[in-house]
Amino acid sequence: MVHCKIMVGFLLTNMKGKIMRILFCSAAAIMLSGCSWIANTHSHGHYNGHNTQSGMHQGGSSYTTPRLRKPSKLSFTGSLGTDMVVGGHAITGNDGVFNAATRVHHVSMQDAYKLGWRADLGGAYQIGKKNEILLNGFYQQASGKDRTIGRDVSGMPLEARLSNYKAFGVETGLRHNVGATKIPLLKTIKPYVEARIGLAKLSDIDLLDVRVAGVASSANYAYYKGGWVPTVSGMVGFEKPVSKHMSVGLETGLRYIGSVSSDDTDVTGSFLEGTNGGSSRWSVPLQIRGRYKF
Repeated sequence: MVHCKIMVGFLLTNMKGKIMRILFCSAAAIMLSGCSWIANTHSHGHYNGHNTQSGMHQGGSSYTTPRLRKPSKLSFTGSLGTDMVVGGHAITGNDGVFNAATRVHHVSMQDAYKLGWRADLGGAYQIGKKNEILLNGFYQQASGKDRTIGRDVSGMPLEARLSNYKAFGVETGLRHNVGATKIPLLKTIKPYVEARIGLAKLSDIDLLDVRVAGVASSANYAYYKGGWVPTVSGMVGFEKPVSKHMSVGLETGLRYIGSVSSDDTDVTGSFLEGTNGGSSRWSVPLQIRGRYKF
């Protein structure tokens, strides 16, 4: 019996030792496995982070660095303003066809018409770093002035007015952008120069309310035949950017519109014969313009 107790005690003691060794080895294995997992996880995370920062070019295609959008070469433009006449003849005087004392004076376009207005609408396409091709449509109009255009035999005034000057057409040309310039108040502006050529369709022009010594001689006279005429202009101006796509500006210059044919239907045989040999026009536009770049 005593021997049995001794054997049981010995076995228990040995089993406790083995159990402790097993537990210790198991704990050590678990700790080593955990350290290895943590190390692998950290390494994998660092690798993924590196790939994410570099656009994941190594084995991944889920992320690509966005490309910057290039500025468009196409823009939409519009302008509105005045058209101040500075040259050209509206009425070309005669020497008195029927009576040496009946004279019709030379009347310039500037004296014959009030300050008019003009609107342009079109676009531009960039063909280089500083140059653009232009294509514009336009409409313009000016009202005639009631004025003295000559004298009759007794020296009494000969009065009349021309009908509205109306024209529409199309122009094309080349624009050269000088480059950004800094000035007070507006800060940065973009000056430019333009050269344009085109065609304009003029409406018929009549001589209205013709009066000799205050007495109407006729309701009106057909004076110029409407038609297509050439246009040439040189412009200078500047633009001020107001947003990524929008800019506003101011432009002026010198514009020429050719003359139409005389209409002698009513003036032949009258004191007005030979007075309708003009209609060409020189003007200085002053316009506010806007641009939208796509």
